[in-house]
Amino acid sequence: MRLIPSIILSCSLFMPSLNAVAAKMDKGDMLDAVKVIDVTLKKRAGNMEVGYQFDLSSLNLASNQRIILTPVLVGEGDSIVLTPVVVNGRNAQLKYEREAKQRIPGAEVMKAVKGGNMLWSGNASVPYQSWMDLSYLTIKEDLCGCGDLQDQASLMVGVPFDNRPAPMAEVAYIQPKVEATKARAEEGSAFVDFMVNKTNILPDYRSNRKELAKITSTIDLVKNDPLVSITEINIHGYASPEGKFEANKRLAEGRALSLKNYVESLYTLPDRLFTSSATPEDWKGLRELVAKSDIADKEAILEVIDSPMDPDSKDLALRQRFPKSYAIMLADMYPALRHTDYTVKYIVRPLTLEETAEVMKKNPKNASLQEMFLVAESYTPGSPEFNEAMAIAARTYPDDPVANLNAGLAALNAGELDKAARYLAKAGDDGDALQARGVLAMKEGKFDEAQRLLESAKAAGVPTAQYNLDILARERVLAAQNEE
Repeated sequence: MRLIPSIILSCSLFMPSLNAVAAKMDKGDMLDAVKVIDVTLKKRAGNMEVGYQFDLSSLNLASNQRIILTPVLVGEGDSIVLTPVVVNGRNAQLKYEREAKQRIPGAEVMKAVKGGNMLWSGNASVPYQSWMDLSYLTIKEDLCGCGDLQDQASLMVGVPFDNRPAPMAEVAYIQPKVEATKARAEEGSAFVDFMVNKTNILPDYRSNRKELAKITSTIDLVKNDPLVSITEINIHGYASPEGKFEANKRLAEGRALSLKNYVESLYTLPDRLFTSSATPEDWKGLRELVAKSDIADKEAILEVIDSPMDPDSKDLALRQRFPKSYAIMLADMYPALRHTDYTVKYIVRPLTLEETAEVMKKNPKNASLQEMFLVAESYTPGSPEFNEAMAIAARTYPDDPVANLNAGLAALNAGELDKAARYLAKAGDDGDALQARGVLAMKEGKFDEAQRLLESAKAAGVPTAQYNLDILARERVLAAQNEE
């Protein structure tokens, strides 16, 4: 299911008529002879830059005739008159030069030359105003010399200048799948001490009270939550690798069972919930500690740990080959390998909208991604509450592509492009993710990358990809006609 944010616009990408002004233009006979070579309209450094070049060679003027051509920048509700050109026949040119009243202040003057090249070029820079966002250049024709632009024939030249913002790209939030069973777990490690070669629990021995409290507080946290049901409490014991494997196996299993029985005795929960297991020698943990240390002979020690030798042979090899390093490992690393991992597994019942909103504040992992999405959907898309709900979902499920896609889209619509990039990098590679990254690239001005991603999204069957490709084309035009 897709949720289209209400902030997304669906307006046409095609420019409407400028109050149908252009359609009402009355083109005079002389304007038929004006050939457009080039017209450019560009916004640059707060000004509208106008450039044009026309070929007037086809103007057929009698010797006593003249024509005044006036370029006018026209927009909705306003216009600016630019420098006109006066084109005179032979006698009209003589009269223009002799009689001051014939002259037009500031105008360019050109003598008509039959069979010759008559090029008219000009440019202007005027302060940019909002009405210019939708404008065009027109040429006014004055044959009588009356100077009233309102009644003169007009010709729109060049391509209209449309500097209105492009519509927003269309992207869709994806509703996550329903999680049939919300199985969760709380995990931790405790370092419960035992007497040498003993497996019985002594609660007051060394720091055992503190370590045992880690386990019971985790169980209590889950047990006292009315939204959940405990399904298993597992105690997993580990021994360090020194000594004989069989002895370590007996100790690890016996100590895990003893601790399980002790914890079980503290509760009235069903016996079936409590289980124990053991890892006789924690070689994996030893490898991790050695790998991140700067101990001497590190690479050689790791080679022994990774070898296919049986555990007793590994221990013997370490003791004999690296006696000094072995002594350091015994003192600094092995104690950390004698630990107990505990796992409290439980199931969270389906939550109401109100319960989910509360759980998201206190213990968000007990809400499913789909339940979080429904909470976000209850807010206005783009609102702080909506964006925060999407962000919580992504933080709670950091490896989920849908969670990251939705959080990325929320950040994208909020203009937080760096944050959007971090989320969308983990949104997978399906069509929706490709489109989202394409829209991000478009907003960043990386048009070629956006083109590639949106074309891939289109090929993947995303229905809005072509719409966004059209918007990309519009953004390219805007970028080309705006230089700050």
